[in-house]
Amino acid sequence: MKNKLSPVIVFAGFINFLLFIVKFYIGVRTNSISIYTDGINNLFDSFSLILALVGISLVKKGSSERFPFGFGRAETLTSFIMALIMTGAGFSFAYNSLTRLFNPTPVWYFTKYAVIIGFTGLLKLLLGVVFTIKYRKTYSPVIKTVMLDSYLDLCIVLMTLFSFTVSARLGIALDGFFGLLISLIIAITGTRLIVSSASELIGKSNHELSQEIENAVKSIDNSIVIKDLKVHTYGENKYVTLTLSFAETNKLSVQNIIKNKLSADFNCRSTVEWEE
Repeated sequence: MKNKLSPVIVFAGFINFLLFIVKFYIGVRTNSISIYTDGINNLFDSFSLILALVGISLVKKGSSERFPFGFGRAETLTSFIMALIMTGAGFSFAYNSLTRLFNPTPVWYFTKYAVIIGFTGLLKLLLGVVFTIKYRKTYSPVIKTVMLDSYLDLCIVLMTLFSFTVSARLGIALDGFFGLLISLIIAITGTRLIVSSASELIGKSNHELSQEIENAVKSIDNSIVIKDLKVHTYGENKYVTLTLSFAETNKLSVQNIIKNKLSADFNCRSTVEWEE
């Protein structure tokens, strides 16, 4: 599945770079800070997708003697860096928008540009749907970040289009206000992704998965007592360490059953130890 993701990410990177060129031109041509901000955001999206390719390429290397658990967390690290870029861009855009808000300048409206901006929203919706499908198959943190960013960009395009049209038609100086609103949305979303990615990197426990594994083990034999259960997640790869207490003598048979069940039900490797 990782191999199939690369062409999709390359395509999304190309689309975002194309959107940057279009929106940057329209933003300069119309003097709209909200369109300009949206365009620069697409440029940062292109850079982020390059990082995504790097992260996925590392994951495909698999495990080695030096990295026995593989490079699964490279995706999470990539997602963390992408979130940092998003947050930094958001606060930078907020500063530019505040400048425009306190020193308003006219925005020049062109119907053809409004139509083009609307079409870019459809492209972002298409990318969001594609990445949603991919995420449901892979549960990749990188794909999740790109997916959320695509839907976020769709909302930004809609706000930009509204601001562009109303500012020009009614003469209301909304451009700086919507530019600031867009910037804050980008920054807040990026900050939330930073917290989420950092938690995974540090090794936040997955209580839900641990409980499911515990229930699966106990379903094999009620007399099994779980003394210790640790779940280590490296991207798609999961490793489980169990310390058990069991009254029966045929522990090897039970151990193999547990390993096979965890592999089949949770797609994870496991180490089973018995308490003396």
